[in-house]
Amino acid sequence: MADTADSLESSGWSGPAWARPRVLNALTVLTLVVLVVLQFLWWREHGRPISWLLLPATPLLAFLPSGVLVKAFRKRWTAQWAEAHGFFYQRSADWPVPQWDFPPFTIGRARRFRVRDAMRGPLGRYPASFFHLTWLHNNWINVSTHYRNIFVLELPGTLPRLTMGPNLDTTAGDRVLFESSDFNEQFSVYCANPAFAHAVCTPRTIERLVELGRRSPAAKLTKLEIVGNLLVGVTTLGNRPPEIGEIFDLMRIVAEGIPRFVWLDHATPGSAVSTVLERNMA
Repeated sequence: MADTADSLESSGWSGPAWARPRVLNALTVLTLVVLVVLQFLWWREHGRPISWLLLPATPLLAFLPSGVLVKAFRKRWTAQWAEAHGFFYQRSADWPVPQWDFPPFTIGRARRFRVRDAMRGPLGRYPASFFHLTWLHNNWINVSTHYRNIFVLELPGTLPRLTMGPNLDTTAGDRVLFESSDFNEQFSVYCANPAFAHAVCTPRTIERLVELGRRSPAAKLTKLEIVGNLLVGVTTLGNRPPEIGEIFDLMRIVAEGIPRFVWLDHATPGSAVSTVLERNMA
């Protein structure tokens, strides 16, 4: 079993220095400081803020400059990562929107889902794919645009549903706790079958996930879903090459860590499952 290899050093990142995560984070902090100072000076001079609407929105506005840069270069970075890792990239993907029974695909007021760009290729022994999903959200007052980056690993068999990571959707079942407090703090696991959840999250898998979560906010803030024969990652991150590698690392750790007996006891029988069992016995 390979350890996590697609880290910052091997993610295919060769973009300009100003587009690196630390620089963009520094730009966000600098923007926030400037906005706060301007608000303070205006309030001191005029006895009121520039705008009562602008005041509470200041923290969000601090992300605007770095967000504009990320949006402008997102497709270029995705294509760069795909080329470096043997994936086939489609700037204008014609993929259909999956009909999965979990958010964001089940948001009642979401309209006009679109797959904006995508890539597909091998991740170890698993077929993998990625696409950028956008939609319009109608909240009766205004219409806003939202997005998620969707990562997919094709598993060798169908397994029961399980979710892991930041999650407001508890339809997969109750929360399952583990002996590792670090893991419980970083990753929330929900499943209707606690025995299955404990079988999937082995001590070795938990150890590797905790280690990855400590150095990768992108991995820690990605929600994973086992749905049928797919492992799906949903996140607002994953726009930059290092993040793409880290999220795929997260998914590979989970997939590779599933023990042989889980496929025997829980998976739908099939040739792909038999292949996995043969490999694990070798």
